[in-house]
Amino acid sequence: MTMRDRRRHSTGITAAAAAFVVAVGAVVSSGLALAHPIEPSQHTVNMVPAPPPRYSSSETQTARTDACAAWDRAARSTALASRSSAEALEQSWTSPESLAALATEKRTGVAAVSYLRTQLSDATPASTAIPLHGWMAANIDMLHALNMRQWDEAARELKRGNALIDVITSECGLR
Repeated sequence: MTMRDRRRHSTGITAAAAAFVVAVGAVVSSGLALAHPIEPSQHTVNMVPAPPPRYSSSETQTARTDACAAWDRAARSTALASRSSAEALEQSWTSPESLAALATEKRTGVAAVSYLRTQLSDATPASTAIPLHGWMAANIDMLHALNMRQWDEAARELKRGNALIDVITSECGLR
């Protein structure tokens, strides 16, 4: 073995020893990190929610008027579709005309609720918005019950929606 070969051999051993020391250090530091987890930093920024928007009386009145007009259109369209459906169902429950009338009633109900949702704004007063949301929920629940052929449930939801009509017409000053 020459001197040059010894240097190569000792350089290789030195590199291997250094790699071994680094690996042992990594194992030790990983073990310490697992044994003693670092405490998360304390929350130092206090987030304050934005205050609710304030609307002027003219803005709330405009929102109420818009919501009431939208509900009046939605309620009239659903009533007309329901009346047509009821007339068709008096003839037969299985005729193509009655099935088409039922489908039209459901489509009209979904469209009316969707339209009304787009017409309500944050400025709509709660005294108007709450019954309108209740009416929409009752219509959605009724449509679901009709689709599931749960006739008793559909009748209950229809009564719930109809009970809100007097509240809404009074709130909106309609009829």
